[in-house]
Amino acid sequence: MKILALPCARSPFAMLSKEVWERIVMSSVAIVFASTLPVLTLYAGEPEQITWGYEGNLGPLHWGSLGPEFSLCEKGMAQSPIDLLRTRKTPLDDIHFSYRDAPFHVVNNGHTLQEVEPLSETIKSRYPKHGQTVLHFDKDSTIVFDDDLYLLEQFHFHAPSEHTVDQRHYPMELHLVHHNERHEVAVVAVFMEEGKHNPFFETFLEHAPSQVGAVVDDHDHTVNPMDLLPERHSYYRYSGSFTTPPCSEGVIWAVMHDPIEVSAEQIKKFRMLLGHDNVRPTQPLHKRFVLEPDITYTTEVKN
Repeated sequence: MKILALPCARSPFAMLSKEVWERIVMSSVAIVFASTLPVLTLYAGEPEQITWGYEGNLGPLHWGSLGPEFSLCEKGMAQSPIDLLRTRKTPLDDIHFSYRDAPFHVVNNGHTLQEVEPLSETIKSRYPKHGQTVLHFDKDSTIVFDDDLYLLEQFHFHAPSEHTVDQRHYPMELHLVHHNERHEVAVVAVFMEEGKHNPFFETFLEHAPSQVGAVVDDHDHTVNPMDLLPERHSYYRYSGSFTTPPCSEGVIWAVMHDPIEVSAEQIKKFRMLLGHDNVRPTQPLHKRFVLEPDITYTTEVKN
């Protein structure tokens, strides 16, 4: 295991279009653990960093006024997260998951723990517009959603959950962020409830570097996000946004019906590590619809 020192990583999101990709300087991140994004976001061509957070004048209620790039956080009509209460029953296609093992490589930048993976030559050829340091699992972890192939970029956690069910928060929520070759984004969200000990989640808690700027590089351990999925893959679906600045819209959300379990002690460890809540309040639904399947089904998961 190697421990290195790195500067604070920059925001890895905002990839809904070519223009957004070209404007945002991105870090080489594959798994984000702790908060959804670092506090600092740097835009190409601008000399100053735009700072945001979860508390006080930098918190969610003020994101839209921190800079013109964040205006959707205040003015957007299709924002996330939302309360999942009023839904429409309709047939929904299965999501086919094909996640692969990835080496454990986590950086602590003071606001988040990130797993950093080099961009493979295969993925570079598929996504040349993304530059040299892009969020990717090097093993081509994918989902097939709406008959479209999406690559897994990273996953991260929120405490408490951002989405709610009838105004109820779960203790935590997992977001698995994917995109296709058209830079369209699909996020699979999984609620996390208090229950039995979760060995996979414990791996992160045990290896998380405590020193800001430190990196834990442990190639003796691998991670596979399949271990963070519930057995049933029934889900709510709606069109929304990123839950962090710049709150870009056009994101397809699939929120799993069934939660996974983590122990009370693990939840406590995570919250102590983070030091603060990293949750955006639920947003108005406006004229959108939340869809859920009109039948209960189970999708078998195999690597």
